[in-house]
Amino acid sequence: MGIKYSSQKLKFKLPKLSNNNYDNNNNKQKSNSMIMNKEEEIILINDDDKDLKFYFNSENNVHRQHNHTFLKKYLFKCNISSPVNENLISGGTVLDIGCGPSTFLLEVAGHYPNSKFFGIDIEPIFPQEIKPSNLEFKLADMFKGLPFPDNTFDLVHLETILFSITPAQLDFIINEMVRVTKPSGYIEFVETHMTCRCKGVGEKFGLLLRGFELVANSYGADPDLVLKLPQLLIKNPNIEDPNVISKQLVLGRNGGKLGVIIQDIFNWFNNSSESFVNDACMQLSITKEQYFQLVKDAFKEVDSTFPETGFIRIYAQKK
Repeated sequence: MGIKYSSQKLKFKLPKLSNNNYDNNNNKQKSNSMIMNKEEEIILINDDDKDLKFYFNSENNVHRQHNHTFLKKYLFKCNISSPVNENLISGGTVLDIGCGPSTFLLEVAGHYPNSKFFGIDIEPIFPQEIKPSNLEFKLADMFKGLPFPDNTFDLVHLETILFSITPAQLDFIINEMVRVTKPSGYIEFVETHMTCRCKGVGEKFGLLLRGFELVANSYGADPDLVLKLPQLLIKNPNIEDPNVISKQLVLGRNGGKLGVIIQDIFNWFNNSSESFVNDACMQLSITKEQYFQLVKDAFKEVDSTFPETGFIRIYAQKK
């Protein structure tokens, strides 16, 4: 049967967003507020095997993680694309891996009071006290195995990590996700993809993206891993053929308010981590002053070009 693809290039303005609305699957979409915070950081951490891990879980970064979650919800018109709505209404179980501040979990837990939700992360950035009664958190490193028995969850969710892990780590994570998912349950990924080879990328912005790719490659990561994920899932004998939903957006002012929000996220990423900046300077053979000037020039350049970034949601059912 093969992979099922759905693709859309979006050109629209983001409407005014409100604070306490929620959507999922077959319900009408209602957007949430987005808050910008300019003083944030990214931490680059290596594990004992020197594999690459990016963690975005500093307290200063919480607002931007909220923004990113709400943006993806707006793009896909729902928080979950896997057909689990009826199951979660009656009472199911969901796991979110690398949950961060738990924006996704707080939304779906409130919408499905009869279901049970779990989030794991390597850092305790998730809410410690004020949370729905059907939501629990655990400190855990996904690369050391998911701390749950086989066949536990109706849905296992993972997002915004594939650009920063190795193929071997992804293979391990897929097997763990499938292991803890119930038969006929679903695994779901939500990722962003943008490289120097994407359509509309100019010279300076392309060089900036190339620096990120070289840093990732130096740690064994593959920024194109999300594009290879459907084929990797097909090779897994324990899951059905995956469904792929992709949305293409233009970065910057030419992409409307959504494009400005995405540019803010990219700009933050390229300015906020001293470790990343040092590595990028080394890979591009430039000084810090030259690097920060490149960042300014690159984001000025996008106002006269139309660089596209992709948002991709992939889900598959366990046999």
